[in-house]
Amino acid sequence: MNIKNYSAEPIHKLYSWIPNGLNAEEIIFFPDACPGKSPLPTGTVVKTKQEDWRKFAVSDCGCGMLLAKSKIKKSEFDKAKWDLIYQDLKRNKGKLGDLGSGNHFLDAVESYIDDSLYFLIHTGSRNESKLVDHLIDQPNQFDSKFKEVCDWAEANRFAVLKIVEKHFGKTEIVLDKNHNHFEIKDNYVIIRKGASKLNPSELTVIPSNMIGDIVLVKGTSKVTEVHNSMCHGTGRTMSRSDAKIHSKKYDYSKLREQIYIPNQIGNESIKTDAPYCYRDLDECLSLIDGLIEVQNRFKPMAYLGQI
Repeated sequence: MNIKNYSAEPIHKLYSWIPNGLNAEEIIFFPDACPGKSPLPTGTVVKTKQEDWRKFAVSDCGCGMLLAKSKIKKSEFDKAKWDLIYQDLKRNKGKLGDLGSGNHFLDAVESYIDDSLYFLIHTGSRNESKLVDHLIDQPNQFDSKFKEVCDWAEANRFAVLKIVEKHFGKTEIVLDKNHNHFEIKDNYVIIRKGASKLNPSELTVIPSNMIGDIVLVKGTSKVTEVHNSMCHGTGRTMSRSDAKIHSKKYDYSKLREQIYIPNQIGNESIKTDAPYCYRDLDECLSLIDGLIEVQNRFKPMAYLGQI
């Protein structure tokens, strides 16, 4: 098993995260690598030839990010409209346009190089993802249902965008990419868990934390060395249980001065996804230097999550 480590973690820790029963030709760990509830750690890319690989491809299938550019300026951002989006998303719980919980979010962001207002949507397949779990030993049915779930997740992101456009007007899609999927090759499979597919000269987005910068990046020719893949974020620096302890001393008033968060979203609900939970963006970029080129950089202005 060949391991490529683009994370800040020591190799012995990475070995401890590899699930039992995985027979991989190669595993790539990106800066956002961390274990979770899914079989594979987030932020990993696996090349495998084993027949029963599907059991490692489950969990929030098709989750992804959509970046859209508004036709209005960042100075025209309206907090009252943002509150209305919160209400619309809340009414959509369990339906298309459900933002979800965990680290899923909707951000209004401003660019450092132009005056436009942008929106970044990160959401997944919610409960639909569980529909593939019992099909891991039925390849054809699994693959078909997996595609359906990924299509649903994509439609869900666009449904969230439609709500945004209802209040802020039409947008231009910059990109929409999912980061939980698989790719069947001639004699092997690539599984991406918390990793986007990225070809040379193609764009993807890497956010950091609730108030941290976000970058739009382009893959270089070297991205082929990581099976045309890229991390989907900077990664957690602490577990959710540790975050709850850390939150007791955190200044949420200062956080709300730095980014607009509707009052309906309480401090208690965001404590396990607050800024202190995630790695710094520039630290992450240094780990993947050479694989990507930064095209644009953004700063979050407003946040919606944990609805």
